[in-house]
Amino acid sequence: MAVVPDPKTLLLPDENAIPSVLSDKFVPIFASFLGFSSVVASRYMGRRPVFSGIQHHIIATLVGAVGGKLVYDRYERSNAEKDAIYRHYIELHPEDFPMPG
Repeated sequence: MAVVPDPKTLLLPDENAIPSVLSDKFVPIFASFLGFSSVVASRYMGRRPVFSGIQHHIIATLVGAVGGKLVYDRYERSNAEKDAIYRHYIELHPEDFPMPG
């Protein structure tokens, strides 16, 4: 039989959860790939040598990685804040969240 969670602990992080190796690295890696490939695509469509002006490739890759990291951190902060608001509401209104069973 499944364990019925306490509503107060429902939105707390799981201490036993093992995070994936790429869980916090996927978005910056993907964004840096998009930055690099956008420079390659613009060079190709402009009929220039694809890897000329390598500084543009490096800058776009770094901007993509930093931007991806900032977006991921904002996403995590937003989710943590939302969970904190929900937990606070559950603590203030326990009559709306009775213990099952």
